[in-house]
Amino acid sequence: MAGESAAEERPPYTRVFSDPPPAIVKDGEFVLGCFNGPPGLINMLDVRKPYHYPVPKWFKDFRCKEWKAFQFGDKRWFFFTSLYEAKSLGLKQFTAWDRERGRVFEFRRFIPFGKFGITEKLDGEKTGYKDRRSALCYTFDLSGGTVVVKASSARTSERKAFSGEFTFSYNARQTAPSSVCLPLGLNRAMYSTKVLMPMQGWFEADGERFEFGAPDAMGIMDDHKGYYPYAMNYDWVTGFGQDSKGRRVGFNLTDNQVRDQETYNENVLWINSRVFPLPPIKVTRPNGHDKPWHIQDTEGLVDLEFKPERKNDLKMNLLIAETDYHGPFGSFEGTLRSPDGAEKVDAQGLSGMGEQKYLRA
Repeated sequence: MAGESAAEERPPYTRVFSDPPPAIVKDGEFVLGCFNGPPGLINMLDVRKPYHYPVPKWFKDFRCKEWKAFQFGDKRWFFFTSLYEAKSLGLKQFTAWDRERGRVFEFRRFIPFGKFGITEKLDGEKTGYKDRRSALCYTFDLSGGTVVVKASSARTSERKAFSGEFTFSYNARQTAPSSVCLPLGLNRAMYSTKVLMPMQGWFEADGERFEFGAPDAMGIMDDHKGYYPYAMNYDWVTGFGQDSKGRRVGFNLTDNQVRDQETYNENVLWINSRVFPLPPIKVTRPNGHDKPWHIQDTEGLVDLEFKPERKNDLKMNLLIAETDYHGPFGSFEGTLRSPDGAEKVDAQGLSGMGEQKYLRA
């Protein structure tokens, strides 16, 4: 048929990963693109006129949203942790979900105007927050080949004590980072570095110790900064695990407020130490947040169903900020393909999470 012939003749989707720039802002302008590693300096505050008029550095800092997050685990455990700086509000979170027994160990704390020590350089950075009841720390030694997450919580009337330490391997033999700097309008942009990494570590809770290090133990790091609009919203899903061929696979798929997503997006597929670009996607939820989500593109490379299994919601409305966040944990079905069609991933059994996020801050 004519339609089928046209589809066959269409060239494969392409998006080039170039070498990262020394700095994400050069001469007051963002260096837009998709890169095969993080920039040396993520100097967001050096941008000139991110809005219509010149603004002081403190204002740029207040408007730049920043966060670091990890999704990781194995066939039994799923972990999610984040340090989020919305500037008017900070969030510290660590969640451990035991699928086998249906139990959760977690802490979540909102901190007005909270900051966690996020800097302009990812390599060598150490960020975290500690109070009387809980502690969370991320250490990034990219040049040394490791990223470490540590978390602990004291026993309270609402939760049992727990602690854990997880080390991710970051090296060219096992990982392929994907970094982007994408336009948001005017002279504003978002930056992100994401990478799928093998993981080993331990977690202690409720009198038991669990060790991680098997081939199915892995996780995805997300380092993120952006001059988002005052009303920020996006759809996002990510997943990881061993596929039916025993390969370490993962993906990141986002539909956000970035301009020209055919050229600029952060959608990727990881297979072992390779990373493949993926086209723009759309997420639909015909039966709401708690029922299956459908994630598809227009190139035939992404056809996924996300099945929420545990809620992870936040809803808050303050004078200075408002959030309506749905971030369930769950599993995936469907397929992912590389742009040239040479690789196909069966997503059956991959673990992960999705987000529908609205933030006014």
